[in-house]
Amino acid sequence: MNEKTIFFDAYGTLLELGNYHRELSALMLKETKFDLDLDSFHLAWNTEFERTIFDIIEGQIPFTNLRVIYGASLKSAFLQHSVHLEDERVDELNIICREFLDQRCSVLPSARKIIAKLKEDGANVGLISNGDDEEVLYHLGDLVGVFDSVITSEKVGLYKPDPEIFRIALEEFGAKACDSLYIGDNLRIDVQGSNKAGIGSIWYNRRNKHPVDGIHPMFTISDMEEVLEIVNLMFP
Repeated sequence: MNEKTIFFDAYGTLLELGNYHRELSALMLKETKFDLDLDSFHLAWNTEFERTIFDIIEGQIPFTNLRVIYGASLKSAFLQHSVHLEDERVDELNIICREFLDQRCSVLPSARKIIAKLKEDGANVGLISNGDDEEVLYHLGDLVGVFDSVITSEKVGLYKPDPEIFRIALEEFGAKACDSLYIGDNLRIDVQGSNKAGIGSIWYNRRNKHPVDGIHPMFTISDMEEVLEIVNLMFP
């Protein structure tokens, strides 16, 4: 039997964020004291953030790390609402963003048990994150030690859903896509990327989000412990 390899996403999957993103948008409006509509601003920031990721993937702009993208997309979101922020102010706000993430981010309580069981059953276990090295390692804490490999976008200069970052992860393990699974919470980033790389995709849909047309996960789960059942099904 071929060796199985299981990859996890970090933020929103093994690292819980709650309503972090919306709360962060509200915090930015509070910090800047601009009376803007929260829903409109939040949508603009998310849209700019994701657009930048895909512009990098498509080669339209050079690679830059995620923390820089946070700041640039924040500035663009304010500009869409006719507010210009000086770069120095954006940098200050970005520090607040990082501090807020540190406060809101926590490791999924069942993560260690699930990974231990996977490894006990002979699986390689890795993590592929669009995060920056220092931030991902900090937020994982001592959970880092249970992974056979941790790959960040900053480390390899690529962002999911670019299938190349998944291929790099496979090469690191000497693994085959057909003997691998990837678990993530974002359809466009995690599921679409792993699908393109030929890796079996598991959508962690804990918040009961609506599917996206044209993106089809191999499996959908609402509880992370369901991963163990799927692995046993796929690799008996």
